[in-house]
Amino acid sequence: MDVGTISFRYVKALFSLAKDKQQEDRVYDDMKMLATSFEQEQGLYAVLENPVFPEEEKAKLLATAAGLDACELFTRFIHLVLSHKREVLLPLMAHSYIRMYRKDKKITRVLFKTPVPVDEATQEHLKKQLKEETGNTIEFIGVLRPELIGGFVLRIGNYRIDASYSRQLRDIKNQLIERN
Repeated sequence: MDVGTISFRYVKALFSLAKDKQQEDRVYDDMKMLATSFEQEQGLYAVLENPVFPEEEKAKLLATAAGLDACELFTRFIHLVLSHKREVLLPLMAHSYIRMYRKDKKITRVLFKTPVPVDEATQEHLKKQLKEETGNTIEFIGVLRPELIGGFVLRIGNYRIDASYSRQLRDIKNQLIERN
């Protein structure tokens, strides 16, 4: 069984239907919340794998994991997945939908790691510059990493720029070791 192909087919059908009904934004929000729930609550996946739990209980649990106000299209999708016994593929489906949505809407995800909080003006300036460079809408995620000491690490899609002091100190250390 090729889980990637199976997941992609379900997600492609959901995305197509959501676009037709102009609900792709709402389903995107529900899928993001579901993906976050899977990341934060490891027991959620264990419950889905457990055949003892009835389908209706799993559906209620997944609706709650996606947020209390999950849209009707998302709820119908969950019931479809559960009725075909594909619930263990839901984490992959959630991430696939998110990726498909971002590609369709030309959204670039930016991860900006710093040792101190970044103010709103700096975030907006960075978003503006990156939008001009990429031509895409920027989804900005700021993460605090005190171990960086100073500087920043910027990840845009598959590109990574590490301008942190900790990396610079590590490079200096490695150069000193090589010389001796």
